[in-house]
Amino acid sequence: MRKKLFLLFISSLCLFGSDSNTTKNTLESSFIGDLFNEVSSTLDANITDKVKLENLKNYISSLDFDDKVDNSKYKFNLMGYNENYIFLGGYSPTKLYEKQWSDAVHSTNRYERDKNEAQFQISFKVPLYKNFLHSKGDLFTAYTQNSYWQVYNTQYSSPFRETNYQPELFVEWQNDKKFGDSKLIKSKFSLIHQSNGQDVGQSRSWNRTEVSFLFQHGSIYYGLNAWNRWDEDPKTDINATIGDDNPNLEEYIGKQKYFVKYKGDKISLTLAHQNDIFNYDINRGNTKIDFSFPSPNKNFDFFIRYFNGYGESLIDYDKKINRINFGILISDWI
Repeated sequence: MRKKLFLLFISSLCLFGSDSNTTKNTLESSFIGDLFNEVSSTLDANITDKVKLENLKNYISSLDFDDKVDNSKYKFNLMGYNENYIFLGGYSPTKLYEKQWSDAVHSTNRYERDKNEAQFQISFKVPLYKNFLHSKGDLFTAYTQNSYWQVYNTQYSSPFRETNYQPELFVEWQNDKKFGDSKLIKSKFSLIHQSNGQDVGQSRSWNRTEVSFLFQHGSIYYGLNAWNRWDEDPKTDINATIGDDNPNLEEYIGKQKYFVKYKGDKISLTLAHQNDIFNYDINRGNTKIDFSFPSPNKNFDFFIRYFNGYGESLIDYDKKINRINFGILISDWI
């Protein structure tokens, strides 16, 4: 009776482990089938139970359970994603305004935003699954936060005027495929949400699907990001909480980003431009130039950014801004 129950258990493993759709499951089924045969022949042998048990232990100990997983691929669960930086100051000649609430009279006034402000970005990713759905890509979740701080505007209590929150879920492939003298080193498929968490009237949010490709040619990296915004119904009332917070967003920020980056031993220089290549005559989008170079402190580099165009932040997506920032780069995206 015990023999039949044991064989039934092994048979069940064989049944649930069999799946002709994947190589992995086929190998698992083959292994379980071999184990079934070994157990069956051992139990049928005319030897004592003690010897049978010892033979089974020796057989299982001799098996090689190599699952081909490289445990050294990701050394830490928390990994850098986009740039992590702090801009200590950023000057813009563009005149922009903020609301000032007056509780005493239940009204709002406008005041001119300080032209010099600080800014910082925090960005990290966490690996969830390797070889997700046997695609040879790895599944990640990520979070990026970009905050704009009127730290020098003491007249109005140095407020954080805007923060953009961006959680993501994406599959990333380490391709390493040659294209002439270059190679495709990474590609990615992402589901992205971005919002600023503000009240009705100031609220901005959108969702998108994005694909990206990163190529390398020596010290030069280049590639593109292309996205498609998820449809939202238009608002029937400006004060409604449901509906599109930022209509015509892609007419200002575009639908693709193209970039080229030189990364040397000490300095790096990046030129990025985003727009809609299929509707380029709109003449919007933005251009960004990043330059980093060593500081006396080995924990960070000095960082300079020049920005010109639309979409610097969600709240200002439809305003053209010209700005130069200076600060420190804690970690780069390459």
